[in-house]
Amino acid sequence: MSPLDLLRRATDRLEGVGTERADSGRSHGGDVAGSRALIRAGVHGVVAALLTLVPVGLLASLLWLTTADIRLSWAEAAAAGASFWLLAHGIPILLTTGVLGIVPLAAFLGVLLVGVWSAGRSTWAAAEHGWRPALRVAGAWMGGYALVILGAGGLAVLGPMDPAPGRWALATVLMPALMGIIGMVRTLDHDDVDEFLERCFVPAAVRRGWRPAIHATVVLLVGGTLAAATAVALSLGDVLTLHESLRPGVTGGTILVLLQLLALPNLGLWSASFVAGPGFSVVEGASVTWDGSSTSLVPMIPVLAAHPDPALFPAATPAVAILLVLLGGWLGWQSLAATARLASLRAKSLTVISAALSTGTLVALLDWVGGGALGMDRLASIGAPALLLGVTVTGWLLLGGLLVLLWDWRTLDV
Repeated sequence: MSPLDLLRRATDRLEGVGTERADSGRSHGGDVAGSRALIRAGVHGVVAALLTLVPVGLLASLLWLTTADIRLSWAEAAAAGASFWLLAHGIPILLTTGVLGIVPLAAFLGVLLVGVWSAGRSTWAAAEHGWRPALRVAGAWMGGYALVILGAGGLAVLGPMDPAPGRWALATVLMPALMGIIGMVRTLDHDDVDEFLERCFVPAAVRRGWRPAIHATVVLLVGGTLAAATAVALSLGDVLTLHESLRPGVTGGTILVLLQLLALPNLGLWSASFVAGPGFSVVEGASVTWDGSSTSLVPMIPVLAAHPDPALFPAATPAVAILLVLLGGWLGWQSLAATARLASLRAKSLTVISAALSTGTLVALLDWVGGGALGMDRLASIGAPALLLGVTVTGWLLLGGLLVLLWDWRTLDV
């Protein structure tokens, strides 16, 4: 071997060592940067939870400052505020007089939107490299948010209102996961979303139909809320009379009005349940169905003064369900738009069916979260029956969606 060959070999070895050291340095730097990103995401999760917890705590402190009850300490007021913050996460509150399980859906959806926004901002940079790094960052965000739920639950236990243990544990896991995954999915491109859902064993029909299902759920909830707000406006005199009879004071009255506004989407689901067929009950003996309305001694909540007077409804009342059939037609049109024009009839049918089923499931879940108890005995279960509501909504949407599918098949066949 010539001296020149020996020199070349030595040079190659030195370059190899330098490359290995550089790669090692880059790998170490990447690990450090990745760890910092995860820590930052966890902090963002904590901050997102505090963005909604702190205002509730301030309202509780304000109520404590203006209350005439000298037996109530600030610590108890803060614990009560933590309990109401947990209520906005779908966790019922255990009282000495029963269970407070009515979750104001506007508060629940507001918490959800704040969490989704924060999780999306945390995973935005990682999403450029695919769903796997984004999922790791989202997992760190979920952990930070879950820690605040655990801490708020621990504070609430020290006060006069305890969170329901089972729902507390469930919400600690599911709420951060729901917000983190939705926020992550919003930052991914279309191909990464499809790959992520496929890796989660989500069927193709569901992957095509989940967006139309969310749109239909929003339309149904907003439409029902507008109908409920109209009913309250038409009975505004009775509502104000009941509000004044309670004499809640300025601060208490403001909070009472705020809570009722946050619960308007709950009433919207009750309106949707009336349109779908199952109806709803405000208290045992006071219900509204297609047959008519019956009344009884209702809770002293001003907004419930809008409950219809006892009456029998016309025989044509079930025709209101045509609204859900029309919504189902729109859902079917959106589902077909998410499917290739020349796709098989089976693929189109499965997409329409999955979209209708997903919408019914979302409506049932929202009603299950928002409905519940307002005390005990006759107040142990009020609102709309969640399971029956989901089934009937699915049925009406399927009817409208399949009619659109039939029209599409006939026009394509021609």
